[in-house]
Amino acid sequence: MTSRRKTAGSKSRTLLWKPTLGNHAGPLYRTIAAALKSDIAEGRLHAGDRLPTQRELADALGVSLGTVTRAYQEAERQGLISSRVGRGTFVSTPSTSDVLGLPDSRLIEMSVDLPVHQEDPDLALALQKIARGRGVPRLLRYHDHAGTARHRRAGAAWAERFGVEASPDDVIVCAGTQHALCVSLMAIAEPGDIILCDSLTYPGMRAICHQLRLRLEGLPMKQGALDPSAVEAACKKRRVRALYCIPSLHNPTTGRLGDRKRRALARIAEKHDFWILEDDVHRLMSHEPAPPIATRAPDRTFFIASFSKAVTGGLRVAFLVPPASHLPAVTDAVWATIWMVPTLAVEVAATWIEDGTADEVVARKRAEASRRQERCASILTSARYDSQPSGYYTWLHLPAPWTSAGFARAARKMGVAVSPSGAFLVGSSPPPPAVRVCLGAAESGDEMARGLEILAELLRTGPIPERAAIM
Repeated sequence: MTSRRKTAGSKSRTLLWKPTLGNHAGPLYRTIAAALKSDIAEGRLHAGDRLPTQRELADALGVSLGTVTRAYQEAERQGLISSRVGRGTFVSTPSTSDVLGLPDSRLIEMSVDLPVHQEDPDLALALQKIARGRGVPRLLRYHDHAGTARHRRAGAAWAERFGVEASPDDVIVCAGTQHALCVSLMAIAEPGDIILCDSLTYPGMRAICHQLRLRLEGLPMKQGALDPSAVEAACKKRRVRALYCIPSLHNPTTGRLGDRKRRALARIAEKHDFWILEDDVHRLMSHEPAPPIATRAPDRTFFIASFSKAVTGGLRVAFLVPPASHLPAVTDAVWATIWMVPTLAVEVAATWIEDGTADEVVARKRAEASRRQERCASILTSARYDSQPSGYYTWLHLPAPWTSAGFARAARKMGVAVSPSGAFLVGSSPPPPAVRVCLGAAESGDEMARGLEILAELLRTGPIPERAAIM
């Protein structure tokens, strides 16, 4: 429960936050920290909010000051809050470098999901081809919010590569998958609505739901993928507005949904009247994926065909195929957020789709990803990890006593960046002992191999106990 009081001259909200504890198992301070994490994840607390002092919260809960002190210390250790001397305690702003992933040139980069840039297409050739065309001046003008007719035709052709048949009128051009997810939710959800997802999921969805004040709830997973029975159980308890899923090559676990489970999700969505956001970002790298959910429930599914992950990320282009009933609402959301996607970037994507370059690049990147997966298997011979034959990353399970955060810190000290499981966690469950290791981010296969050899050595030696400070 929260209430607010305004502070003159400050943009931060000061909250009289009082968590609902209920029945709890384990130490009370951990229960308070878990409640704080849950309220942040569900949008009741926002980055920059000022929390009550430790004494104020202790008095409000009727617990000892020491209990609240330990709770705040635990929350700060998890990166949920930060204390500023003389100012108070604040909800932390998520670090984009840790959560959303930005390359770090000082490290062997294996934390960011990048699509093997050494196989990127030749941008200069595409620009030369575009420059010779007659319609170049029109690229500098305003166009329809949903995209030009030509670009929507290219988007429909690209969606077919993902197994979705669509006419150009069914397609909306978006500035990457992140933007497509955002405008989809803007079209269907209101603040406070519940959006379901896996307990481990793409961090960008957490960021969107936080900004739109939506309640993102993680569900138990089965074999690294979404469990339809968990979706059904959640819908029986509360009103669900939408389900977000990554069915072909899950991020971060690499799991995939078979056709039977996809059909089940389509039936559950119809039964309980919710929408499906199908993020098939890595479908073209997945191993024999089942038909998209959108082919089973086209009237309930927002399907996203990514160009960024399949071809190259810098253009920021994705093609969204929403239910026909929501085409106007999504178009309005594009207008509200960006007016229209910059046409030069989409023109490059459309050119590559039309002349076959995009398909050639996908084939090359898929082959290189396969080679890197094979090399990974030859190095991590004694490790347990999940992967797909042509996937851009692996999900590395850690032996005891490693923790996910501890392993990521140790790897960084050795010069390798990997993503801890906590970066993908939705809910208050402890982060599993695993890390995502991106094989496509390194500039070359040899650089990737050096990074994997360092990780393999860490797995062999185990964590080095931290020595107590000498007082």
